[in-house]
Amino acid sequence: MKCAMATILTLVVAVSISTSALADDFMPPEFRGDYLTVMAEWDFLTDWGTGDIPADNLVTVGDGGDHLLGGAWTHTHDVFDNLNWVEDPSDPQDGVAMSGANGGQLGFYLVNWIDDYQFKHLWIQITYGGEGVPFVSSVVGPNPLTNSWPDPTYGIPGDVGPFEVDADHRVEYWLLMPNPDREYVYIDIPPFTWVDQVVIDTISTMEPVGAEESSWDSLKALFR
Repeated sequence: MKCAMATILTLVVAVSISTSALADDFMPPEFRGDYLTVMAEWDFLTDWGTGDIPADNLVTVGDGGDHLLGGAWTHTHDVFDNLNWVEDPSDPQDGVAMSGANGGQLGFYLVNWIDDYQFKHLWIQITYGGEGVPFVSSVVGPNPLTNSWPDPTYGIPGDVGPFEVDADHRVEYWLLMPNPDREYVYIDIPPFTWVDQVVIDTISTMEPVGAEESSWDSLKALFR
């Protein structure tokens, strides 16, 4: 039964992935390109083998004395639990991360700006297909006060979203406080589900988003 399900999902990928892949970066945030932002995009174009894979697109914006921790080095962490890379039959230059019967997880590690701003906002876009809906299970960084992983800072889901844009696209908004200079984003992938693209945008600000900020229009006003 497992082999049959895997075969069926592979056929679904073959038929459907090209349509979803057209929706590249489908809902970018208003703050992209503003001061103290990072944008990282992964398209899973090639088999990752046994190592980390770099972001296919990386844009960082800062100035003055602010700088990126360790330079512009942002990649997927080596968390590929129960996932396989599958080539898109209609496009040999593209592929997906596909789970089996037990589901899987992708982990993304981003180095970020070293700054004195209190809040880190994360806007996470996921393009997917198959039997389930991938979702962000956790966002975590070292405690900025101690720079220690044993005493981490955990992100919380924002008051805006998540958005199921359509059957193949999901957006989540998360907040880290206090604001670390690097963070991990973990995405859980249900059984027999594939992920074609992940885009993560971050921005550091001095302002949180409270419960009264109940729409994306209210949120993006903070970054103008």
